[in-house]
Amino acid sequence: MRELKIGNINWISIVHPTEDDLREVQTRFPQIHPLVIEELRTPTIRPRVENYDHHLYMVLHFPKFVPGPEKSIAEEMDFILMSSVLITVQYDEIEMLEDFWHECEAKHSKRDRYGKTPVHLLYYLLRMFFSNALRELDHIQEEIDALEERVFSGHEKETLEDISILKRDVLDFRRAFKPQHITLESLTTQGSQLFGESIRPFLNDLVGEYLKVWNLLETHKEALDALNDTNRQLLAAKTNEIMRVFTILAFISFIPTSVANIYGMNIGIPLADRPDAFWIVIGVMATATGIVYLALKWRKLV
Repeated sequence: MRELKIGNINWISIVHPTEDDLREVQTRFPQIHPLVIEELRTPTIRPRVENYDHHLYMVLHFPKFVPGPEKSIAEEMDFILMSSVLITVQYDEIEMLEDFWHECEAKHSKRDRYGKTPVHLLYYLLRMFFSNALRELDHIQEEIDALEERVFSGHEKETLEDISILKRDVLDFRRAFKPQHITLESLTTQGSQLFGESIRPFLNDLVGEYLKVWNLLETHKEALDALNDTNRQLLAAKTNEIMRVFTILAFISFIPTSVANIYGMNIGIPLADRPDAFWIVIGVMATATGIVYLALKWRKLV
């Protein structure tokens, strides 16, 4: 557990909370409800915000892209907002939060606006997470553009797996962000009641930042769905064309194959006594094949 004084508030950051950390928090801030302390012992699946009269408790999840397995995972952050204290709890190392902590440690002009109230610090912290999400979605947009070029350049089969991976990334983002809408709207209402109407514009702005991310997610989802459908249709069309060619070849070769099989029976074969029987049979097969080919061509099947 570490603590940082920023203007009028204290920011307490806990990474991998231990029993000693939770006991210290409960001792220093007895107004924190015991249910909140209990919630901090383990990660929480469901995002939410709860008002305990003297403080707010909020849980949010943010997606993080993992390069190795090429997927996104949800990182949880818990927040406790009191009149002059913001407590953040994380169960994994979050690089962005570390960068923001070091930025708040430095002496610069931005630091003053961070420390007006716990809501101000929360506002700038969450904006950083939303900005990072937008950057990751911009990267996904670049991948979508590259996939679109590959789909229409005849690489449907190779592109199918890449589309599936991107669809999984967007799905992971949606699972992490979708519940945040209700949570942030509830934060706007309950935060304004606890900290005053003056902070409502900041909380409303967080809802706006969320909507930017969500609208971009919806756009990516629609684009990937359309791209996936197009890719599958092109792949199906190419497969059907190959099957059509093989079917035509099989049909064309049916007559000469039948004639060859008949002459392989060795039972009263016509023309067997003639010295030029081989060439006559070959001529019949070639003529029949030509007639079939011309008939198919006339029907515009080849």
